[in-house]
Order: sequence, then C-alpha cells, then structure tokens
Amino acid sequence: MPVKINFTIIACCLLLACNAENKTDEPTGELPNFLFILTDDQGIGDLSLHGNDSIRTPRTDELLRQSHRFTQFYVDPVCAPTRAAFLSGQYPQRTGALFVTRRAETMDDGVTTIAEVLAERGYRTGLFGKWHNGATYPYNPAGQGFEEFLGFSMGHYNSYYDYHLENENGERVPFSAYLTDVLTDTALHFMQEATAPFFCMLTYQAPHTPVQGPDSLFAHYKSLGLTDYNAGIYAMIEANDQAIGRLLDELEASGKLDNTVVIFATDNGPNGDRYRMGLRGQKGQVDEGGIRVPFGIRLGKVGKRMGFPALSGEITTPAAHLDLLPTLLELTGASPAEWPDPLDGRSLLPLLQGNGRSWTERNLYVIKQGFPFVNYPGGFRNDRYRYVLRKPGVHELYDLIDDPGQETNLYDGEKPGHRALADDYANFTADLSRSDLVAPPIEIGHPQVSALSLLAHEGEPFGEAKFHDQYGWANDWAENIRSNQDGISWPVKVIEPGRYHCTIEYATAAVDAPCNIKITAGRQLSGMAAPVFPNKDLATRDLVQRKEVYPRKWNEVSSYLQIDSTMRDISISLAQPIEGALLVKSMVLRKDWK
Repeated sequence: MPVKINFTIIACCLLLACNAENKTDEPTGELPNFLFILTDDQGIGDLSLHGNDSIRTPRTDELLRQSHRFTQFYVDPVCAPTRAAFLSGQYPQRTGALFVTRRAETMDDGVTTIAEVLAERGYRTGLFGKWHNGATYPYNPAGQGFEEFLGFSMGHYNSYYDYHLENENGERVPFSAYLTDVLTDTALHFMQEATAPFFCMLTYQAPHTPVQGPDSLFAHYKSLGLTDYNAGIYAMIEANDQAIGRLLDELEASGKLDNTVVIFATDNGPNGDRYRMGLRGQKGQVDEGGIRVPFGIRLGKVGKRMGFPALSGEITTPAAHLDLLPTLLELTGASPAEWPDPLDGRSLLPLLQGNGRSWTERNLYVIKQGFPFVNYPGGFRNDRYRYVLRKPGVHELYDLIDDPGQETNLYDGEKPGHRALADDYANFTADLSRSDLVAPPIEIGHPQVSALSLLAHEGEPFGEAKFHDQYGWANDWAENIRSNQDGISWPVKVIEPGRYHCTIEYATAAVDAPCNIKITAGRQLSGMAAPVFPNKDLATRDLVQRKEVYPRKWNEVSSYLQIDSTMRDISISLAQPIEGALLVKSMVLRKDWK
C-alpha cells in the first residue's frame, strides 16, 4: 500500500524547528558539507548570466558568480550516462550506463560511487529527485551509497503535480505540491537535520518534459512572444531558480551554508531549439551545444578557511563530469591513494587554487550510443580543438577558439596530425568497448527491499504484444496482449526464493468480460481474474501537448507466487485468448514472510 503521508508539510514543519535550533555563526565541523544541484535538460544558454535576455535566473546567476565558474565544462549528450560519470568519476561506458531506458541506463553495482566513498568518510548521503541509473536494488540509490532517497528512478516522471515518489525502501510517497518544491523541501529537511557532514544530491527533473510549471511564469514568457514550448521550458527553469534561491537562503539562515560547498551543473544540452550562445547542437548530439553546460563550485567560507587565494572567478580550462568525484574527495583531505580505482577524472583543486601551470592538457571524450556499442557519433575536446567522428569514414575538426560555433571543418586526412587525432579516438574507444555490456537482470529477494517494482518499460514484450510508444520509454506499458502467446517478460536473478505477494497494475481495451491473467515464473504458474477496467488518460496540467505517454489510471489485482532459485525470467500473459486486449503497467513483488 502507498505510504499515506504529506511529506511536504512534514518537511516544512521540521525545517522551522531546525532553523530555530541550528543557527550558528561558525562552521559545525572540519569536513565540509556538499550540496550538488543538477538540473535536467537545461542548456548552456538557459541562464541570463550567459546572455539570454528572454529568461530570468537571478539566483542561479548569483550562485555562479560566487563560484569558480567553468566556462568549458562537458557532460554526455543524454541524461543517464552523464549521471553515471558524475557519480563514478569514470566514462559511462565503463559503468554500463549507456542509454536512457530498457535497463540500458543501469550502472553496474560494482562501481564505486561518490556517495559510497563519502559515506566511508563519515558523511550522511541523500539523493532527492531523478536517479536514472537503475530502478531496482542493488542498482538504485539505496544500493549505490545513498542512505536517504525521495524521487524516481526512470528517465522522466509523468507529472509535476499530484503524483507519488519512491523512497529508499521502494515505498510510494504521494505528493500534491509542485515537484520542484517538494524536492527542495525534502533536501532542506535532510540537510537541516544532519548532525554529521552531508552529501546532498538534489536532482531536479525540470525543465525535462512534460512541460508543466507555474501558470503565472508561463504567462510572463508567453507575453514576450515565445512559443508555447519555450515559454513553458523557461517557466520551469525560473521555478528552479526560485527554489535554488530559497534553498540557499534557508541554509544561510540556519548557519549551514557556512560549511557547505555548493556545486551547480546541468546534465546535457537543451531539449529543444532555443538560445545556446551560438553553439552547434542540442540534447542528444555530440557537438558543443549538446554537451557543454553551466558548472560552478561555490566554496564560500569553506574555501576561505582552507586558504584558497580566490573564492570565485572564471576558469577556461576544459573540465568534465568525470572530475567531480576526485575534486570532492580532495576537498575532504583524501589523497589520490584513497580514490577509487580506476578513475578517468582529475581533481580540479589545482585550478580552483589558481595553479593552472601544473595542469597538463588532456582529451575529454564523448560518445553518443547505446546497445550495441559503436563509437560514432563521438569525438573529443582538447584545449583548443574538437574532433568528431560523425559516422564511419566521416571526420570533422574544429578550432573552438576561432570557431566556437563549429562552422568550418578543418579535417584533412592527408595531414598526419589530423590522422593522429582520428587514430587516438579509435584507440580510446577500442579500449573502452566491452563485449560484456548487457542490461542486467532484475534481482528479486534482497532483504533491504520491501517492495520491488517490475516496470513494463524494463521488460520485453513477446508475441503480438508491444509497447504503447513502440520503443519502451519511461512510464510506458505493454499492450495488445490477447492470448497466452502474447505478453511481457522480465529477466530476473533470484536472491531469496520463497512465497511472494504479487500485484499487477493493468487495464483492458475493448473487453466486455473478466480475463484470466497468467504469471509464469520458471515452472511455477499463478493465475488471477482481472475485472474489466477500461484504460483512460488522466487529466494533466501540461502547458503544451506532450510527446511522452500520458499518465493513466490503472486497476490492481493480486495473488501469490512461489519463486525458486532456478528462475531466470518472470512473465505475464493470458490463460485464455480474449476479444480485446490486456495492458500491463507493472508488477510489484513483496516477500511473504508468513
């Protein structure tokens, strides 16, 4: 059953108490706190600080002006690989997180994350918002080092209002306020009550679609003559900006900000064609506009206490998501010998300390791909040039100092130096390629997990069944299930066999009588009668028509299932053919301890 609490009200009440009790004029410990704010699909041009005169982002601009602001900072073209690199300090291909759905976004559980290494150093760890590196334990936040979690595991959530989130135990937590505010309140609660140093990762979904945001902000941007889509996106970004301002004000009022290093970044280029400082490309592309993002580290009083010669300023040296983990570790006093092995990133402390002369040039690689592994489109950035392998045999080279918009391709295959760039990239990607990269099975029976959700888009339709949007993006469902030859199957690995309570979220299409759902788990069969339940879209607060699936109301039926250790998959189909079709959204398993 869902956990019936109003988390936002509880968090706000606790914040008032924390503000009264925790206010102090001095840092509360030797180890600095870390707050990492990551927004979703906000491009390099989505800040007024960067010359966009159509958007209002005063608090984010202020944060970046108070920071060491990296003007040449790089991530991956899409969400999940970027997040894996931030978390691991490795190129995402090493972690297994290659794409954004169908379990291809899952990071190996053997990867050491920034949350795990900081927890070993005595930190409280919490993640609030989008995870997107594995939906089930041990790949979810609870399995990757985060003690507290409130958010969602998939690539996007279907609603910013009146929905539910998931906590670290896999339980559903309803919310009704605007999602950005709920996540902000929850992160504040976590930080305000922390008595140990904390690592708080606040990952806003906005401005990722669906386009939902405050009506007043939407009306403001429409009055500027923007398209409905861009007006909605800018409204969501300004709502983020207001939340960031409130977050920093609350931390300052409580005294927590004095000992907190604040990091701000976004996860890829803009999710649409809008202002991006004249750069070529957007989300999903390996050009500058798709992978160059805002990034800043606000050291504040922590930097002053540690003797940094400057606490803010622009840094033009190229850097990347890979560098966050070693940088934060070095800020805690950890030596390179204590860093996880292997790492692709470098600590940015020499640059933060103004010691750029000790910094040696390097290549920062990027590849846009999923399963199976291919190395195009992709390329790398060094201090001056961007090399791109657009497709096999098609090479490009741009001088980013003289030509930041990538308008003139300089590549000449007759020049040995240019061929050397292509060879370097080919050698790097050959080393990065892994034949063992397959999406992992879903593990059943971990004692830490009270409820395990097998989501439709993490399974494989068979027979005549299919995904509603054909590919199986986040929030999708399986449909056109008409017989025992049609259905959806999930690969599984059984950690603890036994009797499980099983709940299926389903609906029916053009059905006038109950149907009999069949669950097949190895040699075990279980059936349940499913009443007629026509499937309809729920009302939403979308500002523009969405491209994603709409949220729907689903019915539930439950039964018990005996699961043994030899089981390798679990599937849903029908015991008998029907006129019409069955639709399946998810299966939730709970261990029956009786």
